[in-house]
Amino acid sequence: MRGPGSKPSLLFQLIIPATAVFCVTILSLIAVVFSDPRAPVAQFLNRHGNALLIAEFVTVIVLSLLAMVLDRRQTLREQRKTQSSESGTDRDGETRCDSLP
Repeated sequence: MRGPGSKPSLLFQLIIPATAVFCVTILSLIAVVFSDPRAPVAQFLNRHGNALLIAEFVTVIVLSLLAMVLDRRQTLREQRKTQSSESGTDRDGETRCDSLP
């Protein structure tokens, strides 16, 4: 099983910047309320802000779900490998020499 000191997978590492972009977009949309409506950034966010938020939200959710599914599959694979090595059999079901008395 994966321990607390193990390196996170690539998908878990991608969640952090995706979430950061999502937070910056939310803060930008809040800032637009108090800014000059004629500013180019304000106009862009007024037009495309909702679509950006939806796309970023879906990206974060998909990355999170994929990371959890992949991590679970790897954990189960490692558990099966550990159980098969502890039982003294190879993958093919043959008894290993070092497990004999």
